Amino acid sequence: MILNFQIRNGYIVSRFKQFDTDIQVSTGIKMKKEYWNKHNQQIKNITSIVNKVDINRYLLECKERFQRFYLENQPRTKEELRVLITRVLTNEKEYEIDLLSFAKAFSDLQSKKINSKTGKPLAKSTISKFKLLHEHLNDYKNHQGKVLNFENIDLDFYYNFLAFLKEKHQYSPNTLGKYIQALKTLMNEATSQGLTDSKGFKSNHFKRISVDAENIYLTDLEVRAILAVDLSDKPHLERSRDIFIIGCYTGLRYQDIISLNRGSVSGIYINTVQAKTGDRVTIPILPQVLGILEKYDYQFKSNAKINAQLKEVCRIAKIDQVIRQKSYVKGVLVDQAFKKYELVSSHAARRSFATNSYQKGIPTATIMKITGHRTEKSFYKYIKLDNKEHADILLKAWQSESILNIAK
Repeated sequence: MILNFQIRNGYIVSRFKQFDTDIQVSTGIKMKKEYWNKHNQQIKNITSIVNKVDINRYLLECKERFQRFYLENQPRTKEELRVLITRVLTNEKEYEIDLLSFAKAFSDLQSKKINSKTGKPLAKSTISKFKLLHEHLNDYKNHQGKVLNFENIDLDFYYNFLAFLKEKHQYSPNTLGKYIQALKTLMNEATSQGLTDSKGFKSNHFKRISVDAENIYLTDLEVRAILAVDLSDKPHLERSRDIFIIGCYTGLRYQDIISLNRGSVSGIYINTVQAKTGDRVTIPILPQVLGILEKYDYQFKSNAKINAQLKEVCRIAKIDQVIRQKSYVKGVLVDQAFKKYELVSSHAARRSFATNSYQKGIPTATIMKITGHRTEKSFYKYIKLDNKEHADILLKAWQSESILNIAK
């Protein structure tokens, strides 16, 4: 007596067929036909199906349990047989794929994935994002005191989940948006695997929250002031300063800078592949950058304290203009005053490169080829000019075209 499995109407269905008896009972597990190995009656070994091992084990256990139950109960009618098969299928629950178990399995899978463009593991921030999403969903379920299924992910959930995260963690809008985007990725993957046909998360209102961050950049004069500071008696600050200067003159991310080596330089150009995007970029080398590369023999180490050290470097360089910023503190938008050096981080180098290049009139498309931005929308988030600075660019253009003289 054998219980078989097949795909029917998007579900894994059990089937017992003998003579004129043909009983089919759905397992309730959604699965696409192309993911199914008809010969082995199991899910194919596809990496993206995170629960395949558990489901395949469950199906095998059902086959074994059916034989045992059949011998013990000896069903005589089709109805008795249907009841027996239903008992076989519902004997254990751990095979069931709910939202939280899928989120956990999907999170675990991220650490094993390889970026198809770079050939390297996914960024730690990406892995952490999905891990925290699973934890937040579990916390929310416990807070609500009820089961959380795929079908629950609708607009009501969206607003309640955002309110829960904001109240408990005081997250900023952009951080909230990060988790909403991760949740949409999770739900899209579940949909592609046939685990849900829920459409609530696809609503135009179920969207990632995003506000422009008030990040700073350093002017050319400020960059030169930092470069001119004598830090020979503070080698740890000097090394952080020098790495920062490379970023200001190349637009490279910190991770890409510390990955440079002699092989990255060809003549007067740096040729490297960006770790984040996998894009190859070619950047001309300024004398200041070449001097730093030679100074450290093209060898840099990661430094967890670089942001704190850069703030100290900029303090010494008197980058102390008072900057007023609106930022989120414990989920509340507040207006605060900072000395500019307090706001400097390693990523400010990349913003400084983009903004200073833009001010010089370098074509946007050229700057984007260096920075690796793929859309103007994402690029312009790096341009940190105030209204007066934009007006100065326009005035400079007018003067170069002698418009003011003509007007006189």
